[in-house]
Amino acid sequence: MRPQGGWLWALPVGAAIALAWGGWHVAQGPRVPTAAPGAAALFAVDSERPLLLGPQGRVVPLADSGVQLPAAPHRRAATAAGAAPAADAAGHRPHDMPAAPVVSEAAAVAMAEQACKPLLPRLPTINAAQCAQARLVESGAHSFNGLPLYWRDVLPAAAGTPGAMAGEPLHVLVVGAIHGDEPTSASLALRWIQFAESHAQPTRRPVHWRFIPVLNPDGMLAKKATRVNARGVDLNRNFPTPGWERDAPVYWEKRTRKDPRRWPGPEPLSEPESQFLHAQMAQFEPDLVVSIHAPYGVLDFDGPQPPPSRLGRLRLDQLGVFPGSLGHYGSVHLGLPVVTIELQHELKMPQDDEVRIMWRDLLRWMDRHLADPAEAGNP
Repeated sequence: MRPQGGWLWALPVGAAIALAWGGWHVAQGPRVPTAAPGAAALFAVDSERPLLLGPQGRVVPLADSGVQLPAAPHRRAATAAGAAPAADAAGHRPHDMPAAPVVSEAAAVAMAEQACKPLLPRLPTINAAQCAQARLVESGAHSFNGLPLYWRDVLPAAAGTPGAMAGEPLHVLVVGAIHGDEPTSASLALRWIQFAESHAQPTRRPVHWRFIPVLNPDGMLAKKATRVNARGVDLNRNFPTPGWERDAPVYWEKRTRKDPRRWPGPEPLSEPESQFLHAQMAQFEPDLVVSIHAPYGVLDFDGPQPPPSRLGRLRLDQLGVFPGSLGHYGSVHLGLPVVTIELQHELKMPQDDEVRIMWRDLLRWMDRHLADPAEAGNP
């Protein structure tokens, strides 16, 4: 979040150290179990909303079901020289979506209600209909207290439908409520699911969105909402940035004076919530990460591309990198652009028009800087 004035001198030093250690290999944390090929049954409310039913009835996004999606040239699963996966004898590529049997609307509503029931009382300006429309499903991962971590994939528009376009899709990961006392961040993510589904504003490249609206349900649903998770860890200081074991404790002890709201945890990826998001960074391989926070009312950016100057009323104010933060891990270690949105209030949502303008500005920035696959790849 916003740095304290007394240690601004440390930002360039910290950035230099992080860059020097950028080549250091960080072992991947535990991966969230995914359905093996052939073990997941595809189903959908309609043919444009594909979901997958994995083992033990767990609903998983298409990308984690064993159905291979197209890889952008920079992805670790890339084909030779960035070429698209080869088609089989029937002309189908590995990422082609199989036909989806239809389940009843009532079943889909029941799943959404189960997801929304505990969250809805804490979500500013989100009503039951809007939450249900987001069609959140359980990821199979759980918080420290055992609460489900919900997600939602929105795939590019199917061929022949409004908004459909050809090309390799961008992967965009949107994360809200890393801090449980910032519920507007979850509300914004839920509103944007609706916009992504509508395909109303076309982009130069198709986009596969993955939304995790509430990464920290323990903090959000506590009797008094907390920044930290149930174990008292600031999840946004728990990612395996280079030199974490040295830098994170020093930052916490010396710079925050052991502020309990900013404890980075006993070790990187010590928490199930950060392990889950870390696994998504590896499995989903995003081209862009959007991390939503509150209440400083600014736009932050880390990454190799030119930053957006504004999203709606939020103006660019680059805050630097911090040991264990998602922005530091994504940008310095992985070379990804990370857009950090700091809404103006943690309890009061922006007006509807502002929510739409922020979405429009984000898509425009993506068109300018990520539409060319060469620009979306690692530098």
